[in-house]
Amino acid sequence: MFAAFDSQSFTESPFKFMVLSVSDLHQPDLFSDPAPVPPKRLFLDWDRPLLERAAEWLIGQGEGEGVLDLGHLLVVVPTRNSARRLREMLANLADERGTAVMPPLVAPPSLLVRADLGAARIGRPIAGDLETMAAWIAVLQSADLSRYRSLFPIPPAAQDFSWARGMARDLVRLRSDLGESGLTLAETSRRLPSGHDEAARWTDLAKLESAWLEQLARMDRCDRETARALAAENAEPPEGTREVIVMGTPDPFPLAVDALASLNAAGVPVTVAIYAPESLAHAFDEWGRPIEETWPRLPLEIPDFFRSVEIVANPDALIESVTRAAAAVPEPAETLAIGAVDPELAPILETSLLDQGVPAFNPEGSRVSREGFHHLLDLLGKLLAHPDFGTVRELLRLPEIGGYLFGKLGKWNSRRALQVLDESHGEHLASELPSLIRFLESDAEFLADSERERDREAAPHYRLTAEGLAQLRDLRKDLDKGPLARSLPPVLRELIGSRRREGEAGNWSEKVIETSAAPLMAALSELATILDNGIELSTADQFALLVDQVGELVVSEDRPARAIELQGWLELLWEDAPHLIVAGMNDGIVPGAIVGDAFLPENLRSFRALRLTTNDQRLVRDLYLLRALVEPRRQSGRLDLLVPKTTAEGDPLRPSRLLFRCEDEELPARVTHLFREVDTPGSQASWSPGFQLVPGLEREGRPERSARPIAVTAFARYLDSPFHFWASYEARMSEVDAEKAEMDAMDFGNFCHAVLERYGLDPDARVLTDAEEIDAFFQKVADDIAFARFGPRPGLAVRIQLDSARRRLAEAAQHEAIQRREGWEIIGAEVKLNDAYPLEIAGRRISGTIDRIERRGDCLRVLDYKTTDKKKASLRDHLTEVTQRTPDDWPPDYARFEHLDFFPRSKSKPPAEKTYRFKKLQLPLYALALSRQEPDAEIRCGYFHLAKAIADVGPDDWVADAELLDATEHCAAGVIDDIAAGRFHLLKATGPYDDLVPLHLGVPERTLDLTHLGAGDEVPRPS
Repeated sequence: MFAAFDSQSFTESPFKFMVLSVSDLHQPDLFSDPAPVPPKRLFLDWDRPLLERAAEWLIGQGEGEGVLDLGHLLVVVPTRNSARRLREMLANLADERGTAVMPPLVAPPSLLVRADLGAARIGRPIAGDLETMAAWIAVLQSADLSRYRSLFPIPPAAQDFSWARGMARDLVRLRSDLGESGLTLAETSRRLPSGHDEAARWTDLAKLESAWLEQLARMDRCDRETARALAAENAEPPEGTREVIVMGTPDPFPLAVDALASLNAAGVPVTVAIYAPESLAHAFDEWGRPIEETWPRLPLEIPDFFRSVEIVANPDALIESVTRAAAAVPEPAETLAIGAVDPELAPILETSLLDQGVPAFNPEGSRVSREGFHHLLDLLGKLLAHPDFGTVRELLRLPEIGGYLFGKLGKWNSRRALQVLDESHGEHLASELPSLIRFLESDAEFLADSERERDREAAPHYRLTAEGLAQLRDLRKDLDKGPLARSLPPVLRELIGSRRREGEAGNWSEKVIETSAAPLMAALSELATILDNGIELSTADQFALLVDQVGELVVSEDRPARAIELQGWLELLWEDAPHLIVAGMNDGIVPGAIVGDAFLPENLRSFRALRLTTNDQRLVRDLYLLRALVEPRRQSGRLDLLVPKTTAEGDPLRPSRLLFRCEDEELPARVTHLFREVDTPGSQASWSPGFQLVPGLEREGRPERSARPIAVTAFARYLDSPFHFWASYEARMSEVDAEKAEMDAMDFGNFCHAVLERYGLDPDARVLTDAEEIDAFFQKVADDIAFARFGPRPGLAVRIQLDSARRRLAEAAQHEAIQRREGWEIIGAEVKLNDAYPLEIAGRRISGTIDRIERRGDCLRVLDYKTTDKKKASLRDHLTEVTQRTPDDWPPDYARFEHLDFFPRSKSKPPAEKTYRFKKLQLPLYALALSRQEPDAEIRCGYFHLAKAIADVGPDDWVADAELLDATEHCAAGVIDDIAAGRFHLLKATGPYDDLVPLHLGVPERTLDLTHLGAGDEVPRPS
């Protein structure tokens, strides 16, 4: 092996270095190591696919007669998949020749540096992944960070498990990257030139690594990367191997090259088979790697470039193009291969092909972190660490938890429990599991004693939900009993055993669990060893490490018969199909690039002494690989390179720089082709969904709904947007904020409303004329309601809001005293229309609850409480003047009426008649109901404002005359007729405050088909 270049010795005495080098060359020292013997090189011409060339050459190396014996060979290929394909091809060739073959050992380069062989020399077992992480976490949490100022110039906010876990992940990845070159953090630090900008930082890393290695030694474990380096230094061939062939492997990692050199030096012949004509021998080094200085100067001619390179708009267009091409081939597995070089495309492309009846297989599989089993583990870990509302809510969505609670309680309805939980959280804003249970139990008792039948019917659901959450609390206790290795398996057995297994999805879930079971048990065993070695980890912390490890596992579907395999970029060199489609030829993917590495930036990778792969080396490798894909298909075959212009989100992508390698005179035409505009199906600029929702489609057997009363507040929703009315009042849709930690505007209003309600219902309090006495009543009631609703320790945000409410109520007390002294008598509070003032219009009952009714002489006043930050006059909130700018399409004519000017600017002139349209009907409908029973009374309507500004607090009112009441009845009848006819197809989007944006995604005309909501042939019309 070549000795490492000592940059420090060269810097101190370059002349001495030069003399020694020349002496070594011309006057060999009899006592020094002999010069390393280079491996033998072999060239396989690329006029035919590498797979064919390699198999034919290997068949020629067979020993013995009859059965071809290749068992003496170790064939090193880039990946496990290429190894599988080579073995299959050898078997096929032997079969064609009427014989059999004893195959060689075919494996990727990692076989040469087996960590277990190095560990055997060290004499300690290799630290597992969890042990490695736990050791780093222990070191990082206990480290005096002041000793590592260059590494941590700004100490973390908390030197806790969460920080240490994230840092440990980075260090494990860093050592793995360096390990490919046989380096440790300490060795890297030693190889940096003196005075390098990063030297002090790497010195700190080396010190931290030393502490970590000491921790492993105390655990009687050795480091995997050190063991691999030792295995490479003392490389031994597998048993029975007499010769090593490195076959079509243009990018072996440096440590594997060290092992090959060690084998070669020990007398095991090593042959490097390079896929290229021998005329390009000068373009490869002795290990078959493309030479960095040579390949950028070699021509890269892509036949029929402008046909072969297809520019597509985005990933959707790319997938459509590939799927269409594959579906057009009678037997695609025989003649077509697909390279999904962007790994994000592979699973989507697999689904698209299968949907079109084209068998496809993604060998990369799916990470368990994307599967339901991992989600279950993750939520159980969160239940241990932070059993908050969001975690509990997500747990109740899992079928495993639903089955578990059904088994424990004998009856359980997860959907109803989620609804109850959302209602309780929205009311009490409880965040922790014990508080959630306590409030559910108290709500159940309150509802059971309610006068309303609907409340009494809901009480058992609240009680059952509380019992379900109590079971989750007990489950948490079971998980936290003793070591996780003992507590988790029985819990998982019970949870998984209780879930339903139905259909293909159930089979896949079973496969995920089967794939995860053995690694999970091994990880639990590791955790037990970690605890036995004195590393302290809470059960929740153990769970977090376990979830991380299980999430990294990969699970794959079974390979369908005669399936097209969706291969990665490095796999394509071994593809022999005459027609190859490469999907995703974008810069950053081909060639790959490392950008923004916190520890190994490009300027550090460029130091030759570190032997790290640079972006320039990736470029050279990929130049060679693309040339190797072109050449065997140049005469008889086809290569299609698909280049998306944007991501799925519309962000621009650059074409691969490999596509610009051409003669200067051709470059302008290529640039024009690669950056030309293309048609975007559905227009990427104006995004198009893959399907539309069809609300209102009636299910078979669904009972007809009775004509329920219409709430006075519902008319405003319909006049604003019929579809929003349908979603809210017909479909009963409502948004739930799982992150809610404070009262929203409605909650805040309801809180203040509840205080004023008790005041209006209390016969002694509502006649008080002293503001201080009224305020004392308000504050006492506010404290009682806050305690009942939020408990003794509400969150900080809620406490701030309660203080704001108290200040508003204190000012309201001043106005209440004034109103009582002025003669306004409260005669009703929380008055239900159906009980006291029944109202029916166009055959439909109108429902509603009047906040307060007051009387002074022959005048009745209806007040509605408003807690908006900014005062909005109640009359202007209900109607607006029709002008030339008022849209004609909505609302309909029935919402318009003529009336004398409500807001005259001159008191000297009589008001003119103007046209108005209703925005709301709430107060006018209350006035209409009162007028039918008290026709001789003057009816006034208004808001009692509890605004943020003190000057805005108090009542404002106006007269509801006969003309206004007639217009109100006419408008209400028009809305009722439209509702009865099912006219809900008009959608008026209301910008960022539209609560249905999650449903229609801001483009309702493309996401919703409203034909079943009265649209007929029309389409939804957003405003």
